[in-house]
This record gives sequence, structure tokens and C-alpha cells, in this order.
Amino acid sequence: MDVYGEVAPGFEAVRDAFAKAQAPDPGSAQLAVHRNGRPVVDLWTGPESFTGDSISVLMSVSKGLTASCAHLLAQRGLLDYDRPVRDYWPEFGKPEITVRHLLSHTAGLPAFPPEIGYVELLNWDLCVGALAAMTPMWRPGTELEYHAVTYGFLVGEVIRRISGRSVGTFLREEFAEPLGLDLWIGLPASELDRFVNEFTTLPNPDPAVEVLNNPAVLAAELPAANGVGNARSLARFYGALIDSLFTEKTLDRATVVQTDGLPSHGEPGEFPVRFALGYEAPRAGSPLLGGSSFGHAGLGGRLAFADRASGLSVGYTCTNMSWEPETGPDPRWTPWLSALRDASRRAA
Repeated sequence: MDVYGEVAPGFEAVRDAFAKAQAPDPGSAQLAVHRNGRPVVDLWTGPESFTGDSISVLMSVSKGLTASCAHLLAQRGLLDYDRPVRDYWPEFGKPEITVRHLLSHTAGLPAFPPEIGYVELLNWDLCVGALAAMTPMWRPGTELEYHAVTYGFLVGEVIRRISGRSVGTFLREEFAEPLGLDLWIGLPASELDRFVNEFTTLPNPDPAVEVLNNPAVLAAELPAANGVGNARSLARFYGALIDSLFTEKTLDRATVVQTDGLPSHGEPGEFPVRFALGYEAPRAGSPLLGGSSFGHAGLGGRLAFADRASGLSVGYTCTNMSWEPETGPDPRWTPWLSALRDASRRAA
């Protein structure tokens, strides 16, 4: 399929690399890059109906959006990472668990009890009630396990208790509307005609993927997984974090790696995760642009991050579910990431 869009002078190799990486892929994709707040790459490929304006599910890229809501509250002095969660959420009767534990996936609450299925995930009060009543699986802060779904409810309820707003409302009012972003956690029905449901080749079919395309699920708020948006908005979002929205102090605190040296609860795999406060840190399975990068990848290959050293911010979306975190870097990323590093060095 043809590649559409524009690149700024000096970033032509990024376009070539994106085209080469997507050539064998049957799905659609978008790539957007901002440098110091200005767009330098805006590309997409797919059928005629798919454009740079199309929106799709972001999977765990949603976690970075949710984390950013928490950090904005911390910057305003309303949230202390080291206070017990129950100080904000009294029903959460576990004084040993702090907000830092929730953001770093070390709280010991990585999964819901068996009675919470896909239908129950649409009931916010039921889910947070179940988490408030659960006993941690390990002493908080001593082990790491990815809180794939529970993360969104845990961090999201703290945000709701402090701000009086759901994560989706907070994201819309504090980030999306002021910045003019096509980003949602809880998709309005008015945007469904722009939504692309095109999951094509998940190696091990997972019913959760199709569940996330259901309009009722899209309208709900699952802050760990069902964010919706496009690459342009992701690049602009992360660019705004490093350019204007967050202070250097906030960025320093939010991006310090929390999990190096912690044992993994369960099998860590060949490409173990590394977490700062709600953001993924660069790792073998998701190298980003180096040690000054922070952001989050999503199941199937979605990716969004900023790099503080270069001033670059990146959004990548795709509809072909061909990447899983345990398999190493997505081969659709590596060519244009390399080209982007080279372009950034030349532009410096």
C-alpha cells in the first residue's frame, strides 16, 4: 500500500523506513513525530478509507495517558506518590500500598478475582470495590508484575477521588480539549464513524481484542486499555508534556525507573518490563530512542513516547495485531526508530 502524508526536510529517511517496515504488513498504520512541539512527520498507510485522521483503540498506550493525569495532580500539589492510597480512597484498607506502588506495578494486585469478567469490567464501582477488598499477592514494593487491567482502575480511582472527575473526563478537560487532541478514554458515540475496527492477525486470538471494539465497551472507561486516538494526537500529547505542561521537576520525578532490581512475580520472560511512575522506561523489548525516553507501548504494536534529550515526541498506531511484548521490539518500529535517531542527530 502507498504511504501518504508529509515529512519536514531532513526527515525523508523516516518516511522511507516507515514505508519499508509497513510493506509486508497487511494492516493500516499511522506515524507522527513532533520536534520541540512542531510536527516533522505525519504519515499513514492503508486503504483509501484510512487516513491520518482515523482513530483506533490504543490498548496499553492508554496507561501513559492515565499516568499523565496523575502527574498533573501531583504537580498541582494534590497527589503525593508516597502517601497510602487509603488517604485518598478510604475504602482501600491497605495502609502498606502507596500511590507509587500503583503507578509502578508493584502493588501486588495484578489481576481481578475470577468473578470479574468482561461484562463486569464495565461496572466501575464493582471493579474498584473488588480491588479495595483484595489482599495483595506479595508485600507491596518488593516484586513486580504488570497490572494489565487493574492498573487503570487503581490509578483511575485515585484520580477520581482527588479531582471528582473520572479519568476520561479529566483527560478530556485537562489535556484533549485545551490541546485540540483526538484522544479519549470513553469514546463518544459521535466519533464512532471515524473509528477503525480492523484487528487482523493476532497470533493467539484473544476474545478481549474483539470485546474492545464493541461500542458499549468503547463508551466505557477502562483506563489501562481502551483509550482511543490517532498518532497525530499522541505525538502532540507527549510533546506538550515535555514542552509546556509538565515542569522539569515533574518530569524528573515521573520518569525515574522504579523497578530495576526487583524480582518478577512469575516468569519475567526474555524481555522484562521496566517501569517509572506509570510510564515504561526503555528496555530491550521497547527501546524507544534511548535512556531519556518515556512513554508506553500497547498490545499489537501501538507506541507513544517522548524523548527529553532530543525534544522528539512520537505516536504510532496500527491495526494489524502482530506484536506481543514478550517477543522483542516490533519489526515495524525498528527501521523508522533508527532513521529518527539519525535525523535527530543531524538536526541538533
